[in-house]
This record gives sequence, C-alpha cells and structure tokens, in this order.
Amino acid sequence: MGDTLKLLRDLTIIVGIYLYFIAWVYIHFYYQQFGISTESVRIDYNSYLVYSYNVLTSSNFLYWVKVVGLVVAIRWLFIYIISRLKNKNDFFKKTSALLSNNFITVFFTTIRQRYALLPLLIFMVAVFPLLFRVARDVAVNNYRQDRMDTRSLKTIQFIFRKDAGPLSPAVVLDSLLPQDNTFYEDIALIKKDEQQVLKLLGESDKYYIVLQQYPYDKSVGALPSGNVYFINKQDILLSKIILRSL
Repeated sequence: MGDTLKLLRDLTIIVGIYLYFIAWVYIHFYYQQFGISTESVRIDYNSYLVYSYNVLTSSNFLYWVKVVGLVVAIRWLFIYIISRLKNKNDFFKKTSALLSNNFITVFFTTIRQRYALLPLLIFMVAVFPLLFRVARDVAVNNYRQDRMDTRSLKTIQFIFRKDAGPLSPAVVLDSLLPQDNTFYEDIALIKKDEQQVLKLLGESDKYYIVLQQYPYDKSVGALPSGNVYFINKQDILLSKIILRSL
C-alpha cells in the first residue's frame, strides 16, 4: 500500500509539472500575439493548470498522444513476440544460453540493470520540446480564432471619473485635441463605445486590457487591424461587462 501511494505521489508531481509547463507556454504565446506580456496580466498561479485544458483537448495534442501511444504499443508488441519465440524455439534457447556466458552480453546486461531508469528519464526530458511546440501552436491558433470571431470575448464599457483628463465625461474632447490627432478616435471610442466593440482581454491590478478591432472579412483572408488599450483603473468610476445570450 505504501509503495502504491508513493508511486501515485510521484506520478502526480510529474503530471503537475507537465501541466504547469503547458499552461505557462500557452498563456505566454497567446497574450504575446496581442502584444501583452504575461507579467502584466493578473493570473493566479493556482489557475494556470486550468489553461492546460485548452492544450490537452486540442487536435494537435491528441494527434501526438496517438503517435506516442502507437510507438509504445509497437515496442511492447515486439518485446512480447521475442519473448514468446525464445520460450518456444530451441534455437533461441541455445543462442540465449551461449550469449548469457558472453562477457559483452553480461556487461551490457549489468549496465541495463544499473541504469534501468535512464531511458525513461531521457523520454521525460525529450517530451518537453514536443509539449512546447504543441502548446505554442494551440495558443497561436486560439489567438487567430479570437481575432476572427470576437464573440467569445466579453464586451466592456466604462464611465470615467471627472479627474480622468481627456477621458473625463465632463471634458469636451475637441477642446483638448484636434480631430487629426493620433489618439483622438481612440479616446473618443473608449469614452463612449456606442457600438460595443471594446472586448476585455484581461486585467491586472492597475489596468483593464481591452481589444478594439474591425470586423473580420472572410473575403480578405487576413486578420483585421486592431488596437489593444491599457486603461488605468484609477480613472474608472464604473465598468460594465456585457454578457451575450447564447
């Protein structure tokens, strides 16, 4: 019973390391596509494992699971066939008896017994680059899907404080900035988003991170241009997240 619990504990630790690694890579590359660093997004480390679900259920990950499973199955089948032949065939028995007295065979048998865990350790380390690639590809694919269809992102609107500078509802924007200013349309949109195009990407302790983009046009076949805004929470009097009916 004690050995079983120890084995379960070790497996849980190993699986946890893999899941955390997958989640970190996924989060890093997903937000990187938006120009957002992982450090600027408020994500509890205890919640990282939840993001690994996006990778584990992806077609990319399931494909490699099938490939690795097939390789392992073929290996064990090969070992089983060889063992059966050795037990039934006199030639294999005599050959095994001769080889058992061979110095080289004894040497390699000793090495194999002493370093029995080495192949497993090599396999466990080699899995990391594969998981990295799969998690990165899933993150980039999900980024593209969220850019092509923003309905999965929640719409957000703001009411700003009076001391929020040009974002203040008491300030007429034309009195501060000319309409040809680079940020004129951005500030006007953030102040009053009548068409509800602002989408919440994430938040930190200081900022709401918001996406604005033009609708995706299938005929163009390219992602539309968009902007990511970091809106200071200290300037906000009220924020509203709009939930769509499904």
